[in-house]
Amino acid sequence: MTVRANKPAFNIREKLKELTSKFGLKGTELARAETAQDARDLVSAGRKNLIFNGDMKVSQRGTSFTASQEYTLDRWRVNNGGISALTTTQSSSGLGIHPNSLKVECTLDASVAEATDTWIRYGMEQKDFENAINYPSTNKSLSLSFWARANTAGQYSVCITSGDFGDRFIHAFTLNANSWEYKTVTIPAANQWGYSADFGLRLYFDLGSGSNYQNSTLDQWIYSGSTYAASGNTRVCGVNGRTFEVTGVQLEVGKNATEFEYRPYGEELTLCQRYFYINGGGEYKVISHAFAPATNEIAVAWSHPTEMRASPTVDVVGTETTNKNVNFYFRTINNTGVALTGNGRSITQMTKHHASLWFNGLTGVPQVPGQIRINQGKTAHIHLSAEL
Repeated sequence: MTVRANKPAFNIREKLKELTSKFGLKGTELARAETAQDARDLVSAGRKNLIFNGDMKVSQRGTSFTASQEYTLDRWRVNNGGISALTTTQSSSGLGIHPNSLKVECTLDASVAEATDTWIRYGMEQKDFENAINYPSTNKSLSLSFWARANTAGQYSVCITSGDFGDRFIHAFTLNANSWEYKTVTIPAANQWGYSADFGLRLYFDLGSGSNYQNSTLDQWIYSGSTYAASGNTRVCGVNGRTFEVTGVQLEVGKNATEFEYRPYGEELTLCQRYFYINGGGEYKVISHAFAPATNEIAVAWSHPTEMRASPTVDVVGTETTNKNVNFYFRTINNTGVALTGNGRSITQMTKHHASLWFNGLTGVPQVPGQIRINQGKTAHIHLSAEL
């Protein structure tokens, strides 16, 4: 048996128009994408945040800082511009999606000279930025997003510069008082890009720098000078009681700012330890296995938790600051121990992969294997830094 059915007539021109109409978020652009990479760029698929510790949850060095131009929370450096009354803390933000923030507070009124240089800065390694911006093609736009809060309403600014500080893009934004606000910035591709001292990119949040570092040209690339702050910014540094906080910082390739990329804490910590980590801590904390080749010296070596950016510098921070060897204790496999005296420690070899220290000028050291530990009552830390 044959069944015949008649379909109602339709206007073919109208149907063809529907093929060019928008369908869903970025639907038309996705349909027109010529390559898989074009589609990925549109939706920012895959690993995307170029900033390490953008949600301020890793802080190996501590939770409060007051020195001038120092690394504070991991990967974030703060410069007080010579005005010493500036405190940086890892703060409880009260913002549910990002529990931690980097908070700067000024505790003294002070004049800000035109050459005052004060900021929060993130430095990106050259190879990380090159990989993101050059593959599979160059001249890509960037999207920056972050949460900010200040206790004083007004204008603030953020700036991206090339690694060699030759190119800069300054964006001003406003904040209401005592309210977290989400900001996004689309940064067009730069005509040129330079690198220097392994810097691929620098990101600045201004804290009220002097006029030497201010510029009224905003939201476009500037290819000369040394400015990184918008003219007319609200001062934090130099005004007693003012605060500025930031968290949830994300920099990604493309014109669309997307939701923050949360990485596991262990992964974020490892990314940060490429630039800085601590070996040591409270009393009896084991530093490493060790051996005494002679009665007056001890050799100790260990591997870094991850490959570091460069051969690190080493500093011992602890209870004893004059004869720092007193912070350490040699416990042998025979369960005998020797407290280290004198200050004859030296670095024999330091690479991106491992550290080797030599304690000498000692007496009565058993020539057997053992461990270097933190001495009783001491809180020594060995800081290893390969920061930019």
